[in-house]
Amino acid sequence: MLSTPNCPVDHRIERYVVIGNPIAHSMSPAIHTDFAAQLEMPLQYARVLAPLGGFKQTVRALKAAGVQGANVTVPFKLDAFGLADVLSPAAQFAQAANTLIFQADGSIHADNTDGGGLCRDLSRQLKTLGLQLEQCQVLMIGAGGAASGCVAAFHAAGVHHLTVLNRTVGKARELAERAEAIDLPAAGGSLDTPPSHFEIPGAPVVIVNASSSSLNGDVPLIHPAWFERAVLVYDMMYAAQPTPFMQALESTGLPCSDGLGMLVFQAQLAFEVWTGQSPNALETLTKVRQLVLAKAAVQ
Repeated sequence: MLSTPNCPVDHRIERYVVIGNPIAHSMSPAIHTDFAAQLEMPLQYARVLAPLGGFKQTVRALKAAGVQGANVTVPFKLDAFGLADVLSPAAQFAQAANTLIFQADGSIHADNTDGGGLCRDLSRQLKTLGLQLEQCQVLMIGAGGAASGCVAAFHAAGVHHLTVLNRTVGKARELAERAEAIDLPAAGGSLDTPPSHFEIPGAPVVIVNASSSSLNGDVPLIHPAWFERAVLVYDMMYAAQPTPFMQALESTGLPCSDGLGMLVFQAQLAFEVWTGQSPNALETLTKVRQLVLAKAAVQ
């Protein structure tokens, strides 16, 4: 079972943190501790609660204390982006960062590993279906920050086409236009827009729910014709039980997944950025799933 250690100061050990508010729920320390244990690396990782409005001061204190890098979660991803001296293409597109690297020269490099983590998880699940992500197109539900954080990764993965559906049509079209600006063919529309409305390729469809609907127990209603072309349905949210979105699609018979794999794979990418080492994310994912179930059992 995964454990989350306390992290006393030890300058011989690489030190990383996750910054957020709230932060007590974060499983990142358990994930990264397991990564380090696999590779027998002397690494410590802790949660840091930053006060609202105090992100910059928190980062300054962490750098002074010898911390080498940080993951960043809500509500500070925009702050992390604004604080960086050097931005990865993914962070530049998303206008948000979830991974910071504190360089020896004092500069801060920022990345956004959310989209890359999603693509790694989609790729592993499509592989079981005999497919590759570059053979597919993506239908993304939602046009907010979570969706924006994935577009550059879709382009890098070779996705054929991106369709964005959102309650506010203007936001969907705006994100689609931004995708096309980086040479990812894209279109945007309302939630109930059928696939026949768009000039899209005949490639298999991967449906990704990037909206916050599952947090509220809601289910975004999209045109049923999308499910006739879909090969995989993915909800970025996760819980011990299937999300409301997944439950609503059980009758379709489509493979459905929650976003726990995305969490672990985006952490794997951050770990690689920091250390140059690549842990076995699937091994950690199995343990994290057990941890989620165990926590749910005692609540």
